[in-house]
Amino acid sequence: MAATQLKLMWRERRLFWLALAVLLLAGASVATSAGRLSAQSRERLAVAEEEARLWDSQGVIDPHDAAHTGRAVPAPVRPLAAFDPGLSDFLGSSVFIEAHAQNPARHRPIEAGAALSRFSGFSAAWALQAVAPLLVILAGFATMSGEVARDRLRHELGAGASAAALVGGRLIALAAAAGLLTLAMIGVSLPAILLQDAALIEMMALAVMAGGHVLYLVAFCALTVAASGLFASARTALVTLLAFWAVATLLVPRIAPAVAEALEPTPSAPAFRAAVLEEVENGVSGHDPADARLDAVKAGLLALYEVGDVADLPINFRGVSLEFGEKNSTETYNRHFQRLYAVYRRQEAALRTFAVLSPTVALQPWSRAFARTDFGAHLDYVRGVEDYRYRLIQTLNLEVKMNKPPPGERYHLADIASLTRSVVFAPHQQRLVDVAVAQLPNLAILVAWAAFALCLAGVSALRIERLS
Repeated sequence: MAATQLKLMWRERRLFWLALAVLLLAGASVATSAGRLSAQSRERLAVAEEEARLWDSQGVIDPHDAAHTGRAVPAPVRPLAAFDPGLSDFLGSSVFIEAHAQNPARHRPIEAGAALSRFSGFSAAWALQAVAPLLVILAGFATMSGEVARDRLRHELGAGASAAALVGGRLIALAAAAGLLTLAMIGVSLPAILLQDAALIEMMALAVMAGGHVLYLVAFCALTVAASGLFASARTALVTLLAFWAVATLLVPRIAPAVAEALEPTPSAPAFRAAVLEEVENGVSGHDPADARLDAVKAGLLALYEVGDVADLPINFRGVSLEFGEKNSTETYNRHFQRLYAVYRRQEAALRTFAVLSPTVALQPWSRAFARTDFGAHLDYVRGVEDYRYRLIQTLNLEVKMNKPPPGERYHLADIASLTRSVVFAPHQQRLVDVAVAQLPNLAILVAWAAFALCLAGVSALRIERLS
């Protein structure tokens, strides 16, 4: 049954040429993405090298001056962005680190405007998520509906075939075609991914992404076969399936984020910064001024070293106050960012409820997570930068703290390159298993959609059995 249906689909050359056109468009998108990612990789490497050169060229200066000079840390380029760019064009590509502040990532690629890419809105992943379901519908909506298909069904049933076998054969044929299209999309994307020096973990992630897309397309295949069996008219089946496709792949994925943002609004950047600065100065309770807390630290040190003035301390109290200020502001920023990320998690949960209407809402975060082009990957990068920033600034503050200026000098000077050579940026890399665990809810939704669609296909088989 499946082989016969595949032959019939093969004879429908219009679908073949349409699928080929989609592959060519995806190939063009992947090719431009590969060139853009290679350019970004070279650019960010050059930025990192220049920032390191400028940092080391500061020479012998006051360490706290170096802390305020700061430096930029560019984001890594994700190899699988060639297949699924996700949110990478909408997230900042570098973070400027300095004392007393956690700056947001800046220089978003999307700010390049029209010069970004002619195919920036099209990708192999988007083709599988939006265009491939349409091809599935066009290939399968008339497999069991319409006069010609119904006559063929009656002949096959009269020859002794069961309705379950007929429905199953058509479903297998349609799923096989969808699987071939998925493999073709992966094949088109593979050279561009390998060009970005993708490691084994990226190849494993790509395989998992492909599995998610196949499961997604199986759901559409089963829904298409079910509609074809449940509706006697091919036109009715087509209109119903196209309406579902438009809602599921185009409408809901665009409306859902706006609804989630309305339900769980995020603070504006000025409001966020004002709240942080207020807490830095006055403490969590609003009644614990920073100056009073620093005075308590001073009193403790004077008592510890049994001296009456900070000038008599064996350590430089300026460094102590710098350490205290950095620790205080960092803890405050971290608290506020955790609250902000909690809002994002609630938005994500609100967004996931729309998966009841659209499996695309579950597939997109699944694909982006394994491509490392989602907000979670960006958050790993930002947290890694913050960890580096804090270690770097406190290393400079420790140098000030442990070295009092020579007599007659206001500041202790140090060679910044030698002092900070051991403090390096170590990007955070989430394990593949951790990504999979975080994406289990979306996987469960995709499985539920596939199971629901298969049940509908089973119902259509029962209906056909009764009509025979």
